[in-house]
Amino acid sequence: MERKRVAGRFVREGDGTAAETRAVGAPQPRFCRTFTRKRVAEVLPEIVERFSEEAKKGSIQHAKVLMKLGGLDQRDPAPKVKKRRGRSVVGELLEELKRKEEAEKAGVEQES
Repeated sequence: MERKRVAGRFVREGDGTAAETRAVGAPQPRFCRTFTRKRVAEVLPEIVERFSEEAKKGSIQHAKVLMKLGGLDQRDPAPKVKKRRGRSVVGELLEELKRKEEAEKAGVEQES
């Protein structure tokens, strides 16, 4: 089988158009990921069924893959605890000033 070159590239027999070189039903390169995901989604129930059968027989590798697919290998995230920030220096100074003012007012009122 002799290969033909068009514009410096090897092409299949024919005039070398892109439509001729692609196989029937194959996706364009930019759609390969989407095509693959759809195909895997179609056969995933069968895959999981076979993996579970092998895991029941005692295959550790199959059990690990099933655990990973099901998300059982990850721990539940710890509940988020909101950390309290300490008071700023400015806030503490303002509170101290308020206390002094209140003490002075209370002292003045007691003298009266």
